[in-house]
Amino acid sequence: MEIETSSAIRLFFHNSSLQLVYFEALANAFDADATEIHVEVDIPLFKSAERLSIRIIDNGAGFNEENFIRFKTLLKPRDELHKGLGRLVFLKYFNKVEIVSTWDKFQREFIFKDGFDGASILTTSNVDQKNKTTLFFTGFSNKKIKSYDDLIPSVLKSEIINHFLPTLISFKGQKRDFRITVKLNTQDKNFDRGFFSQEEIITADDLPRMSEVIVEDHGLDLHSDIKIYYHVNLDAKAKGTSLVAFSIDGRTIPINNLIPPSSFPSDHHCIFLFESELFNSHSDSARQKIIFPDHIDDTKLYQILRGEIGKILSEKIPQINELNKKTQKEFEAKFPHLLGFFETDTIGLIDKDSALNTAQQKFFQKQKEVLQSDHLSDRNYQKALELSSRTLTEYILYREKIIDKMAEFSEENKESEIHDLIVPKFSEYCGDEVCSNVYQNNAWLLDDKFMVFRTILSEKRMEKVINAIRLDDEKVDDNGRPDITMIFSADPLDVEVVDVVVVEIKKKTDDEKENQYAVNQLMKRARKLVEYCPKIQRVWFYAVIQVNDEMAIGLRQQNWSPLYSKGKVFYQEFKTEKPNGHLVPTPTFIMSFDAIVNDAKNRNHIFLEILRDSMKKFS
Repeated sequence: MEIETSSAIRLFFHNSSLQLVYFEALANAFDADATEIHVEVDIPLFKSAERLSIRIIDNGAGFNEENFIRFKTLLKPRDELHKGLGRLVFLKYFNKVEIVSTWDKFQREFIFKDGFDGASILTTSNVDQKNKTTLFFTGFSNKKIKSYDDLIPSVLKSEIINHFLPTLISFKGQKRDFRITVKLNTQDKNFDRGFFSQEEIITADDLPRMSEVIVEDHGLDLHSDIKIYYHVNLDAKAKGTSLVAFSIDGRTIPINNLIPPSSFPSDHHCIFLFESELFNSHSDSARQKIIFPDHIDDTKLYQILRGEIGKILSEKIPQINELNKKTQKEFEAKFPHLLGFFETDTIGLIDKDSALNTAQQKFFQKQKEVLQSDHLSDRNYQKALELSSRTLTEYILYREKIIDKMAEFSEENKESEIHDLIVPKFSEYCGDEVCSNVYQNNAWLLDDKFMVFRTILSEKRMEKVINAIRLDDEKVDDNGRPDITMIFSADPLDVEVVDVVVVEIKKKTDDEKENQYAVNQLMKRARKLVEYCPKIQRVWFYAVIQVNDEMAIGLRQQNWSPLYSKGKVFYQEFKTEKPNGHLVPTPTFIMSFDAIVNDAKNRNHIFLEILRDSMKKFS
């Protein structure tokens, strides 16, 4: 060959796939006017890559003198639609290709391999023979086969149709019959991968029915229209399959960054092909990427193509608009802090994950701009107010999730799980890390004022406190200690006085005697606590127990005051005496479990509605 093959392979096919071998062999067969093509893949086991062979037989015109001269000379294409390079990909994957071609009274044999010098053996016969060209690929040069999809006939059938769709549709329009057989012979039987001996056939009946739209006034060029061939069809087996591609020289070049696959409904098969003189013959050597002419603004072109796809999808699948409205309402309900950051020119179905990620990134970018500014101009001040509202909304939404999680708890949930939701056990933090800790301290479930309480003792220190306030003969949790959570207003080691919130959850039971016993324990626990930690100036005590009607009557008789609640809450102010005689205020609350959930939900809902309403002005 006139160009050294190994260097040319590296230059023109540095990023290719095994499927290109099939594509280039089929393209040559089509050029030779073949109507019958047989592709047969032989491999004993998938792991036996070195024993892979491929045989491709067609009934085209064969390697007559004209075709052979063109084959053995690189960069000598038959016309502007061809590259004159395709067969190089054969040697990218195989050490040699044995070729036998018969036509009329002639037969040509040669071996295509690295260093091919153009030699062949030409013999003649006394009688005419049927046209038949066989390419036999052996000596697979890679250590392993990259994918099962490179060998499975059902996959190859789909890939061949997609790659040659413009050509095959043209054949169908010309009433030119074709039949392509793809066969796999293997001893493997990997049914999970779909890898076993099988055969697929491609005919005109397998082609989708295409419609056509012409875009004339696109503003990119005064003389060239853009033709859009599309197929949008309800297909339960489609599983969201789609093809969006340029149609160039009878083949397709997929456009992966034009519209995400998730934009198409999963129960539809969608194909969009774009054809124009604007980009005819403008693909790379491997026909995997388009190379736009200098005068084409690809950004504007993609914008035009997206818009046209959007129009077609809206017309052919009207339920897309309904589903998108539903998604937008869902965003408004669940992510009001991101309103105004969601894309408004969505094509097809809204990709929820992508839309959320994009909106979140825009939000972060706005935050970064404000935080990095040296001074707040009037414009940045308004931005800061907006971002503050958004950040607060995000936090209130987080609280809504915590409340929903707590509402899901049933009698089967252990007391420790409920405690961990309010304040995590076995964790330590203090007020120095406000932003992160505010998402760990959920004591606001009891009262919003406890959001400022941000000190949890280390497990070692907490163990000492628990042992000090342990009561005789009381029940313990799986860790061998009473199920109690505490959170301090500050670290007792660093300040003179502290407040402490104590949450004690008792097992749900309607046994009035046991519940009353739990109430009586509270004051004993409080005395032990202030005795152990003399810096405590106030104890906020919360006991969560099952409060039925009988229990409620008993509490009122003991001077417990009922408080307004969506559950049952009783309050009484106690004074806990220290050893030195000083009295520590001990406001104590007895709450039913549903009171925590419902009251927190009501408080949070008010915040959320106010913020949601304010966010709408940014949308």
